[in-house]
Amino acid sequence: MLARIRQVHDSTLDRYRKLGLNNSTIAWLLFAEGVFVLLVGKALVGLIAL
Repeated sequence: MLARIRQVHDSTLDRYRKLGLNNSTIAWLLFAEGVFVLLVGKALVGLIAL
């Protein structure tokens, strides 16, 4: 499982670097993606609990 997470992480970094983004911008994008996933997950749990 950790190997799969590492592969996804590496491919994401490669994709962003190919777009010409620097490390700081990539870090903010990954942070925003994480927050988005948490919020969507929370909303889905709320809908399922209804």
